[in-house]
Amino acid sequence: MIQNTEARVREVLDNLNWLLDAHNSSATLIKIEGNKVHLLCHGECATCETECIQVAFHERMPDIEVIIHVANN
Repeated sequence: MIQNTEARVREVLDNLNWLLDAHNSSATLIKIEGNKVHLLCHGECATCETECIQVAFHERMPDIEVIIHVANN
């Protein structure tokens, strides 16, 4: 199940690349713990109040809780 979840997480991230790139940002998977997905975010999107990353995951994987870790740039 974790492999399937990881594949789905990576698919969501791949679909977000255009948005993240446009804002000089990136997000990478750190780890999956149960229903929690830990992402490392760089750039403006890491601290944006719009929460596009979280919304994208909620729409595609509603049972997943996204935890954003902000990279020290």
